[in-house]
Amino acid sequence: PQTIPFAAWEPDRSDRFNPTAEAKGVYSSGEQYAPFPDLQQYGGDSEVDAFTIVLLHMDGTDAATTFPDDSAAPHTFTAAGNAQVDTAQSKFGGASLLCDGTGDWITTPDAANLSLGSLFTIDLWFKINAATGTREAMAGQADSTLDPTLSAWYIERHTDDTIRVHLSNGTAFVTLVSTTTFVTGADFAHLAVVLSGGTARLFINGTQEDSDAFTTVFNSAEDFRIGAAGEDTTTPWTGWIDEFRLSVGVARWTAAFTPPTSAYSFGAGAEDVVLGARTVYDDDTTPAIFFGDDDRLYRMVSR
Repeated sequence: PQTIPFAAWEPDRSDRFNPTAEAKGVYSSGEQYAPFPDLQQYGGDSEVDAFTIVLLHMDGTDAATTFPDDSAAPHTFTAAGNAQVDTAQSKFGGASLLCDGTGDWITTPDAANLSLGSLFTIDLWFKINAATGTREAMAGQADSTLDPTLSAWYIERHTDDTIRVHLSNGTAFVTLVSTTTFVTGADFAHLAVVLSGGTARLFINGTQEDSDAFTTVFNSAEDFRIGAAGEDTTTPWTGWIDEFRLSVGVARWTAAFTPPTSAYSFGAGAEDVVLGARTVYDDDTTPAIFFGDDDRLYRMVSR
């Protein structure tokens, strides 16, 4: 859809829909609506919206090996090794993903919507359970040798106990490094990686700890894994990961923020949520966007 500045929109509340299917971007007319990145500032940070590409709550019964994706177009994640739900440790929901560092991760094949491009947010909660000074890959979509010409990105706890985020442009990696270090015994921490406007940012617990110039993430064909750096499985994660969210087409945060205080869910926040947009509404030429809360959906049209 065409990009129209947010200020050029005004509410038109004459059209309301039952939002049972709307959260998936499919409305009662059966028509599909694409995400509208220019309107990202209208959405609440606590919501599941059209930009949410992967959402894993990591909930379930203890030792379960299924990890449902609660995004609008869910991916199928398969557990490897002893990767499992653990009810002994969690940030939200009473459970998290547990990986013991010996071949444990969850994986999904590459898909078109997993390409991060030049505007994305990755955020998650993590708790490490590994000796100091060891490399522990948290997540990524990289090849088996971490070749930047084949890899997109990966996140790790490095040998100096910092968190490092590696983003590939198809030629080389740009690396963001946290100032905070993480060792066994630390509580769950929130991590966010944001790329917007040619700048990549790393946030730990809502504080920006590093940034660097970066334009576009390489579109890799490797598997997408949590608990390993993609196809490179030489240094898998030891610890827990909870509430993993990948958002494409939106920068959730570009400055210091308060980390989420609850699990992400549609309609849970106080703000309205941008769901999607289409260039032509009905039979006229008026662009329209749709947003709503848990009991109604509104249409906004261009002036």
